[in-house]
Amino acid sequence: MAVLLDSNAPHISRNDFDKEAIEFLERYYPEALQSPMAVPILEIARKRMGLRVVERRLSEDFSVLGQMCFTSGIEEIYVKETDEYQSVKVRYGTMIIDPDTIEKRNEGCKNNTIAHEAFHWHKHRDYYIAASVVDPKKAIKVRSGFDKYDESSKADWLDEDWMEWQARGIAPRILMPPVQFDDMAKQFIEDFSTTKFPSIHWQSKYHWLVNELASFFKVSKQSTEIRLIERGYYLRE
Repeated sequence: MAVLLDSNAPHISRNDFDKEAIEFLERYYPEALQSPMAVPILEIARKRMGLRVVERRLSEDFSVLGQMCFTSGIEEIYVKETDEYQSVKVRYGTMIIDPDTIEKRNEGCKNNTIAHEAFHWHKHRDYYIAASVVDPKKAIKVRSGFDKYDESSKADWLDEDWMEWQARGIAPRILMPPVQFDDMAKQFIEDFSTTKFPSIHWQSKYHWLVNELASFFKVSKQSTEIRLIERGYYLRE
């Protein structure tokens, strides 16, 4: 169980990210822990978690990829056709995903965004619901974008910064759980060695491995490379 801060925001260390991802899958989709697969994160969000997932543009500059609504209320979306923001009603448990995520990025980015927002709902909704009771004007949502967090300034982070950092670190692990990821990485490496060119330079093999794993798990190449490094598959010279 995660230790709670005085504010009731969950405290999760980086060392526990895999554990949190596994617990998420054990609760909502244990099938993904039985054999390697592309985790059906949209199905999990809708059917296993009971969330309403809709596609709406959230920002003019595509700086916001997704949003998780913890209480019902009024929210703003961006309407491309009229180039303006419009107020709409949203209800408790609504996840909003920018429909241009695939066009601007890729399918893997969209899947990661859904996993990111789903983890917010799974782990952080009590914090936001409690906050809305104390201060009805406080945001009833959490929005996720491309901003990078400077971990050297952690001492100055707000609770929201910590929870966003948690979701960013754990979402890719939900899509690529450790044991299943290792199984596929080893299988692809073995397949390459026996069916391709055994003497080929490791760097070429590594990039081939990234492509194969990203395609299999339906994640981005960037997330795959990070996951490979986390699991000890370093790019050798």
